[in-house]
Formats: sequence, C-alpha cells, structure tokens
Amino acid sequence: MNRISNQMNEIVTDINYLTSSQELVKTSTSLNDQVTLLEQFINFSNSKYISASIYDRNGTLVADTSSFSTNKNITNKEFFKQALDGKPYFDKIPTLFAPNQSGLYYSAPIYDANNETNRVIVIQVPLDFIDRIINTSVFYETTGDDLFKFNTEIYLDNGSLVYSNKPHNLSSSSSSSPSSSLAEDSIMNLLPEQSLLGQDRNTNSFNSILISVAENSDIKRFEDNVNWTLVLEGDLSALVSDYNRTINEFLLLSSITLAITIGVTFLLIRKIVLPLTHLKDAALEISKGNFSKPISIEGVSEVRDLSVSFETMRRNIENFNKNLVKRVEERTRELRTVIEELRKKESEVKTINAELIKANIAKEEFLSMVSHELKSPITPMKLYVEMLLKTDKLDNLNEFQKKALNMILRNILKLETIINDIFAVYKLDLGNFTLNKKVTKVRELVESNVSGLAPMMKEKNIIFRSIINTDGKVLCDPIRIGQVLTNLVNNAVDHVHDVGGIITIRIDETEDSKSISSKDIDNNQLIRKKIIFTVEDNGIGIPPDKIENLFKKFYQIDTGLRRKYGGTGLGLTICKGIIESHGGKIWIDPSYRNGASFKFSLDAC
Repeated sequence: MNRISNQMNEIVTDINYLTSSQELVKTSTSLNDQVTLLEQFINFSNSKYISASIYDRNGTLVADTSSFSTNKNITNKEFFKQALDGKPYFDKIPTLFAPNQSGLYYSAPIYDANNETNRVIVIQVPLDFIDRIINTSVFYETTGDDLFKFNTEIYLDNGSLVYSNKPHNLSSSSSSSPSSSLAEDSIMNLLPEQSLLGQDRNTNSFNSILISVAENSDIKRFEDNVNWTLVLEGDLSALVSDYNRTINEFLLLSSITLAITIGVTFLLIRKIVLPLTHLKDAALEISKGNFSKPISIEGVSEVRDLSVSFETMRRNIENFNKNLVKRVEERTRELRTVIEELRKKESEVKTINAELIKANIAKEEFLSMVSHELKSPITPMKLYVEMLLKTDKLDNLNEFQKKALNMILRNILKLETIINDIFAVYKLDLGNFTLNKKVTKVRELVESNVSGLAPMMKEKNIIFRSIINTDGKVLCDPIRIGQVLTNLVNNAVDHVHDVGGIITIRIDETEDSKSISSKDIDNNQLIRKKIIFTVEDNGIGIPPDKIENLFKKFYQIDTGLRRKYGGTGLGLTICKGIIESHGGKIWIDPSYRNGASFKFSLDAC
C-alpha cells in the first residue's frame, strides 16, 4: 500500500515539474515545441502516463500528446475548475479514457510572468499501474512456467467499481451510479473500516485493504471523504500448501534442534555445576575452619584450574595453621617461664619496696632526730649571742670581741638556714610540704618582707628599693612566699659589688593570655590576671649556659674549693618548689643584661 501511495505522490511531483518548466510558462513558445516537451516527458516516464494536455483559460485544448483526446470544452470539469483556482488536483473517481482504458485526471495551473493562472496542464494516468505494482513487485510465486497473479479490483466507499483486471463493464464506472456496485452481501465484506477482511470461497481467497490515496498536502481532493478499497482474488491453495509444508518442516527442525540443545545444555550444566557444587561445599568446610578435607579436582578446564588453586590455598592454610599451633605452644611455654620469673621479680620488688618503706621511715625518723639534735644547741646559742649583743655589757667589750660575737651570730644563722633548706627539700621530695594559704594583699606581703631585709643591706651599703605597681591580692602562704623573696634577695646580696650595689623588688599585674579561651569569652567570664614578682640586681650576672641548670638541687655556678660565694645550692630549688606548689612559675629573664633578674608569677584574686 505504501508503494501505491508513493507512486501517486511521484505523479504529483512530475506535474509540479511540468508547471515550473519555462518552456510551458512562456507564451512565446511554439505549439510544436510544447508538444515536443510533453512527449519527451511521457517517454521519460516509461509510458507511466496515457497523455499530457494543455488548455487555456477558456477550456480550449492548446497542446496534446494523445490521438484520442477530445477537443470539447472542459470548463465544466472539476479538475479544470480547481486548477484555474490555482490548486493542484486529482479526481479519485476514475474516467473511461478509451475502450478498456480507464484512469485518473491530474491537473495543475501554469502561471504567467505576473504570477496569474494562464493555462492548465492535465495528465491522464492509467489505473493498471496498481496491478503492475501488486503482481510484479509484491506477490509472486512461480508454478511451472506460469507467474502466479492476483485478480485486482478497486471500489469506492459506495461499492462502485474503480478498477479491475478482470472482464468488467466499466462504461458506467465514471459516474456515481450504483449499477456497477457489487452485490450487497459482498459489499459488507469490503467496508473500509475493516482494513483486512478475508473469506475462503471454495479455492479462492478474497481480501480487502483500505488505501489512503495521495495524502500529500499539496493536493486538493474533490471528495475528502472518499477512500479506495483494494480487493485481491486468487487461488492460494498452492501457496497455503507450501506455507503449511514450510511451517511443518520448520516445527520439526525446531523440535529436533530444541531437543539437542536441551541435551547438550544438560550435559554441560552437569559437567560445570556438579564440580562447582563440590567446590562450594569445600569452601563452606574451609569457612568453618575444617582444612583437613582435600578438594576434588574435576570439571572443565576453568573449574579444574579453580579447584587446583583452592586446593593449593587449603594446603597452605593447613600447613600454616600447623606451624602456627607449634609456634603458639612454644610462645606459651616461653610466656609461662617469663610469668614465673616476673612473679619472682614481683615478690622481690615487694620485698625491696617494703624495705624501702622501712628505710624511708627510718630516714624520716633519723632526719627528724638530726633536725631536733641540730636545732637544739643552735637555738640557745643564737639567743645568748643576740642577748649579749643587745645588753649594756656590750660596751665593756672591745672591738675584736664585738666582731667575734657578730661572726658567731652570722654563722649560727647560716647553719640554721642550711638545716632548714635540707629539711625543706626533703619535704618537697616526699610531698609533705604543707601550705597555709590565705588571701593576702600584695603590697602588705612585700612591705613586711622588705622591712626585715633592710638591715642586711647596711653592711654592704646596698641601695635597696621596692616598686609596687598593683593593689591586687593573691591566694598564698605568706610565710613561704616571704621565704622565696628572702632567698632571692640573699642571692642578690651575695653577688652584687661591695660598692654601688643596687637591688630592686618590682611587682606588676598583667593578663594571662594563655588562660584566655573562646569559651571564657563566650560565657563573659573574667579574664584571669597574674601578679609578676621581680628581683633584680646589678651584680655579676649569670652566664647563659648556666641558666638551664640553676634550679637543680645542689647546683652552684662556682664549684671550686676556694669559691667566693657560699651556700648549699638548695635555695633556688626550694623557691621553685614553693612557687610551683602555689600553681605559679619561676624563671630567669635572659634578656636582662645589667646583672641578674629573677621572676615568679602567682594568680591574682
């Protein structure tokens, strides 16, 4: 059906080609030239068309390629009227052109130079091209030397016969009279809405097919509601027999092929799936920790390779497990030996710890006894010497005796300081260093200690000054902080020059930047402040390479037998212990170049 529709569209294309030909458009072209052009067109189309004619606007024939075309006026013909209106047209109702020759009129306007319709070209198309398309291109079957053919008929919707390659009287087919209609019972089987409808009548087969004719948008159809129904009639018994034989042979071959395929598939599946099932079972056993069962090697080459790899892995794991068990047993025996040794060592350590505890207790008792025994004679000696120096009888003593008493008092005080330092370090090591903390004003703390340190400065003519830049408070043990200040000032007194010595105590308040956190700021908490205590002197200073070890126990810069400066080397150690027990920090300012500068910090309240 697509072939028939395409053929009709080709006719439309051909007639459009003729209307655009300059030889036909020009009125100056001679009649002979126009006829020659039309004949060339007819020959070029392989006699697809019966004739091609040109009419003027009055319906008078101007040029024609047919010997049997009429010269009558055709102004009343619908194809001429539509072409004058500037519309390409074809009439779906066939017309009898000559005896046993029916066809369709195709028409189109020819425009002049002013783009107005000047003439009309008309092409007569025979209907037998449908029979050629069907029997020579679509349906064919060779039976001996004869070509199988269908009998072809075309009907309108009302049952009027349009075309037939069987003997029919088509004299009245050009009209719409129902005299050429099929019988009423046959028309019911040829309704266009039943696009495929077949009936077997003895050995013949009737089939009707609805054809949509020339659906090209450039064609104006006179009756848009008219369709053609194609009826094919022929003896299909040979085709049906061959068809049935082909189907039976196909079904037989398909059954044999299917059976063979099923058998081969079953064998292949058995050859592949069964070894895989054994391999899966072996893998499950291995996953459960059973490595002693060998894996069978079977199946196709790929499965065998997989089984070999699996068996190699199983053997390696089995051997590894055996070696691992042996090594675990060896390590277990070694661990048991080590545990026994550790138990013995633990027992020995417990014995040693018990002995150390006893020794520490004995040492503490001994040091307490020594402290008592040392302080017992020192205390009355210090009191009597101080009493002698303060009484009126001192005037009866000469200068030598006064210097002797002062020397005795200084040595007694030094000896007392050494004893106190030794026991203070011992308590710091044991963690028994007790503190009596209370909130203390910084100014009062410094002034009370400065007043006690002032007499010490007179002997060496030292300039002693204090600079207090804060009125803050600290939580501390005032006696212990005073001990720190005294130790630092005593060190400064020992290391300044005899003439022009200067010692300064300076107190500053600063914010502790390290203690400030984003959480504190978000919670609007108070920023923690620090009180910085500084003891500076203009003495000999401290070498940079000695600063790191200065706070270690018994460390002294001058370690010679004839050292100029005395002391046990415990003063700074005690100062560090006291400050750190308060949560503070003590250090030496390395940037100070005019002597020594010791600093320590405490949290402000």
